[in-house]
Amino acid sequence: MLLNAESHGAIVFHILEQGYHQPFVQGLSNRDQIQNEIVKGIYSKELPPMAQEDVDCICDLVDTMIKEYGGKS
Repeated sequence: MLLNAESHGAIVFHILEQGYHQPFVQGLSNRDQIQNEIVKGIYSKELPPMAQEDVDCICDLVDTMIKEYGGKS
């Protein structure tokens, strides 16, 4: 992993605020959409470089938030 937990958390909340996790796929986040937005953010230098492991962790955290607090499709 290249990012720390604080960075993961900030990115997770940004994804949720912007709706990048939608539309839901089988009740969980739209991982393809999240990955596309992360790539855009890296290319535009709005996000720091990160490993696939960071992206997977971010997606898992978004899914955890959806499971814990519910989501509406």
